[in-house]
Amino acid sequence: MAQLLPDKERQKPLAYLLLVVALILVYWMGFRWFFDRHGDLNEQIEQLRTNDARFQGLVAQRAGLEAQIEAVEAFETDNDYFLKAENVSLGSAELTNRLKELIRAHGNEENCQVISNQNMRVREQECFERVTNKVRLRCEVDDLTEVMYYLETGTPYIFVDNLSIYRQITRRRQGRETVQQRILDVRFDLSGYLRGTGDVTCGRQQVADNRG
Repeated sequence: MAQLLPDKERQKPLAYLLLVVALILVYWMGFRWFFDRHGDLNEQIEQLRTNDARFQGLVAQRAGLEAQIEAVEAFETDNDYFLKAENVSLGSAELTNRLKELIRAHGNEENCQVISNQNMRVREQECFERVTNKVRLRCEVDDLTEVMYYLETGTPYIFVDNLSIYRQITRRRQGRETVQQRILDVRFDLSGYLRGTGDVTCGRQQVADNRG
């Protein structure tokens, strides 16, 4: 009769092999998920430690940052770079008065006159609210040069944009003689900023960039 079972000498190695296979199956089915999960948790813990270290660094910098913000706010409160007006209407009037003051102080009112001055709505979003007047002047060259210089170098900070200049020749009588006079027809946008409640850091950089 044929022998169906292995002989006794080969039974032990076969049993050991089956035991090893069984242990591997038990590991894969019962413990592998545990080690994988443990590895994921270790990565999460390491990420949390990194985030914690970053947050601790930010907390340590808080006092210094608050001091810098207070210094910037104090600087913006004390300086005279902004218009004194509290709203657009008053700011427009302040720009008009400033222009007329400079014409009286550094020009000749007979040779440099404000023909029109109208507030225009500003749609561009900026850090601080900008007030803009559309201005038209008739000035002689020397008077215009002086007025423009003091507009852009004085305080509050005032900006001239979209400048257009057209030359005109007029005639006027001086005694018995008729004299030709070269007058410039000047058109431009005149702008200033309201202090308001803007972002002081952003606003300071915006004004500095425009000033440069």
